[in-house]
Amino acid sequence: MEHYLGVAGEMGISDEEIGAVQAIVMAVSGGRVRAQFREVRRSLGKKDA
Repeated sequence: MEHYLGVAGEMGISDEEIGAVQAIVMAVSGGRVRAQFREVRRSLGKKDA
């Protein structure tokens, strides 16, 4: 991660732009985890929470 942040800085990508991308990645990752959790609950025969 440190390497890629260094490269991004060398390319002139701002901290704000990097932060925006990190927020998107976190949201997508959170959605993926939630979908996996719902699938496990379904396989156990439980309703979505």
